Amino acid sequence: MGSWGVRAHDSDCGLDLLSVAADKYLRGVKYKTFHVRHITELLRAHIIDEFAEESIGWEAHYIDFFYAYTLPCDFAYAVILVAECFAEYRQKGKYSIYDYKAEKKRRIAEFAFTDADLEFLRAELQSVLNPEHSLYESWKDSESFTEWQTHIQTLCDTLSQAVGEGGGGNE
Repeated sequence: MGSWGVRAHDSDCGLDLLSVAADKYLRGVKYKTFHVRHITELLRAHIIDEFAEESIGWEAHYIDFFYAYTLPCDFAYAVILVAECFAEYRQKGKYSIYDYKAEKKRRIAEFAFTDADLEFLRAELQSVLNPEHSLYESWKDSESFTEWQTHIQTLCDTLSQAVGEGGGGNE
């Protein structure tokens, strides 16, 4: 898996997860509504299902590593991705996703969320900034570490500011 920037949108993992959201949800609702909670839960379920398929026959130490390191990183990427989508929608008033099956860009009409959804995302992002989190550990020796930290903190701030504002298709 590769990464060419600090955003989840700038990584193979993030783009794969975005594709899952499009395939398993957004296309079905004709890209009308990005339900923050539903898509976050869908991505987490996808990560677990993918692990269940791939891990058949693995030795115990590989499974232990996955649970201790890989799973928290993958879950964090899903939360970061959803937060990035929301932040872009909030900042620009629109969010578009490329539909690879139709080979065209699709505009998301609205984001549906509750304050609890945003608080959940913010808390998860804050946990990523803990030096003991596996995603933090994976970035700490990178030349882009400070930029990554700033990006995560900016997402946290955006979510905090949006709590209580309402609008945007609240569930």
